Amino acid sequence: MRIFFISSYPPNRARLSEYAEALLAELSRKSSIAEIQVLADQANGSQHADCEQKIKIERAWSPDSVLSLIILLVRLWKTRPDIVHMNAHFQSFGRSRFANFLGLAIAAFARFTGIRSVLTIHNLGDKVDLEKCSINPNFITRMGIVLAMKLVCLASATTVTVPSYVQFLKERYGARNVRYIPHGTWQPPKNNSNNCAKRGDRSLLMFGHMGPYKGLPILLHAFAMLSEEKPYLRLVVAGASHPNFPGYLEQFIRQMDPKINYVGYVPSERLANTFEESDLIVLPYLTATGTSGVFHMACGFGRPIIASNLPEIREALGEGAQALLFRPGDSKDLVKAIMYALEHPEALEEMTKQNLAFAEERTWGHIASAFEKLYLELQK
Repeated sequence: MRIFFISSYPPNRARLSEYAEALLAELSRKSSIAEIQVLADQANGSQHADCEQKIKIERAWSPDSVLSLIILLVRLWKTRPDIVHMNAHFQSFGRSRFANFLGLAIAAFARFTGIRSVLTIHNLGDKVDLEKCSINPNFITRMGIVLAMKLVCLASATTVTVPSYVQFLKERYGARNVRYIPHGTWQPPKNNSNNCAKRGDRSLLMFGHMGPYKGLPILLHAFAMLSEEKPYLRLVVAGASHPNFPGYLEQFIRQMDPKINYVGYVPSERLANTFEESDLIVLPYLTATGTSGVFHMACGFGRPIIASNLPEIREALGEGAQALLFRPGDSKDLVKAIMYALEHPEALEEMTKQNLAFAEERTWGHIASAFEKLYLELQK
């Protein structure tokens, strides 16, 4: 099979580029796949070399550029690959509403021109608190979401990373070929034992691409309250501002709290150390934009998690992961959860074991096999 894979891709960050890189590395090992042509966004910085012989990267579109997306549509119509696979969420194509709408229409366009298409949609506009994502929930936005969702369901196959989204798309939009394929987990490090009880100091980690809905101010407020009682506590904020919210993180870095370490973007070779050196991973999200890649990463690295009590997080717990939950946006409730974790190392050990078991069922190899099976089904 010859696969065209449309996605953001490294060296670009966020917009699901890390997901694409991890998945394609495993897909390229499948004997049924002869070539993967990645139609990626224009690179910011140095070009990313093809990491596998089967993977060819072409910088074919630009965020917020409607013209580049139209050219991409023409390219698909002319070249006609065996499968077009899109990796997207509702703001994958920039901040422009029309660019995102057109981007989400590509899989439907491919199907209508006789090309088998797969659309992996990571979040649903209906499920997101738009105001918390700094999006005006006006009539035009709402109607755009409805129309985009209908197009999402017109792909040859639609995949989601949250189980309940399958039934939602079937009931709300009449989706016929939608299935759940879990988010993958990164490789766990060699030593996964939780070291919370082995050190005098304790470290909290918030990891990811930062924007308004991630809840960083909630964590900072909670940390300020905790520092008075737990002076040994440290906070690491790892990640840069999300490209849809440029400069967002700088306002917090300027506060210069010596107990808070802003380490910036963490490259793949430093992921394991960053997670291993943290006792607790904190996800203070105000709303969920699909399942959390950081949640799955924390599970893969065997870390205990404290997370906002959101439906998508609860679904991950229902599938076998463990986390301590607190009320979204409530810094005092977050303080209680962190205090409980610090005072109950045995609970963290159990969480570590459960999260590793959860991650072992969702390695990128497993996820790639699920997509290969889907591709082969569409070829029949």
